[in-house]
Amino acid sequence: MEGTSHPDTSIKRFKEMARAPKEKKKNRRRRFGFQDFPISRDSGPYSELVKAMAKACQRWGFFQVLNHGVDQALIQRCEAEAHRMFQLPLDVKERVHRPPGASFGYGANTWVNQKVMHWAESFHMQLHPTSNIHDMAAKLFAESDPNQFSSAVEEYMAAVDGLARRLLELLTEGLGLEPGHFNQYLEKERMISMRFNFYPPCPEPSLAIGLRAHTDPHLLTILHQDSVAGLQVQIDGKWIPVKPRPDCFVVNIGDLFQVLSNTMYKSVLHRAVVNSSSQRLSLACFLNPPLNATVAAPPELITPEWPQIYRPFTWLEYLENAYLYHPITGADRHERFFLSTAASS
Repeated sequence: MEGTSHPDTSIKRFKEMARAPKEKKKNRRRRFGFQDFPISRDSGPYSELVKAMAKACQRWGFFQVLNHGVDQALIQRCEAEAHRMFQLPLDVKERVHRPPGASFGYGANTWVNQKVMHWAESFHMQLHPTSNIHDMAAKLFAESDPNQFSSAVEEYMAAVDGLARRLLELLTEGLGLEPGHFNQYLEKERMISMRFNFYPPCPEPSLAIGLRAHTDPHLLTILHQDSVAGLQVQIDGKWIPVKPRPDCFVVNIGDLFQVLSNTMYKSVLHRAVVNSSSQRLSLACFLNPPLNATVAAPPELITPEWPQIYRPFTWLEYLENAYLYHPITGADRHERFFLSTAASS
């Protein structure tokens, strides 16, 4: 369960954990064949771009976007506000405390999970369908100017929302469908949220994790990371580091897009690791359909050679299960939505 104590207060736990035998680390020097895609209109043949992006999503579920159209100055403004928020005193951050089971607010992820400790703070907020950013900013910055924070965050999220919509159309076309085929999921009731992730330097990185291995339940995730490495993707059973590029966004397929693509696109395990010398910040934006939207692969992607994998379900139904079952613990949430499971129940 998630706690709310500051990472510095948990250092004592490392002393006990350090006494346990340490597992030998495997060689992780293999480089990830990570592809960077420029998506401006003058970036080259459009059809080749669509094919290359689709191939990356079929093989890895991850890629990076160059020439994305989001102003670098806006990215830096949002990052600066994220740092300003995390530097607030703990009692101030607790004004927007995220209680267990809640989706939005502040939490310091310092709970013990399996053999490692989570070493991170996070702050999750929503832009659509109803923004909670102004309200939380007013609580966090009551003694100063909350508009400085809320305006930067909302402008940034709006810009990334536009990027996500463009990417969704490109990836939809990569499935052989019309670019706007999934636009029904981008109605005004769609859900756009963002989580700030802050990873302080850790005194014992080998005994900790920034964010445990997971897949994203969402449609698409658009991540910006600073210049400090930490993101890793599991490819062929091995953890591969993703080299940070501040001029890029990292894009990954979420569970919902895996379902919509009838598993042609992959939602893959990834995690965040920590280090002993440098703090790290990432901004993760999540694109989701309305809660009552029915998620199902279209008939065009279902053939005798590629049969339907998942039964239809709503985003709300999936979301209610998404954090109850986890692949790391041997509880695969996907199994509860397989078509064969529904047919036999």
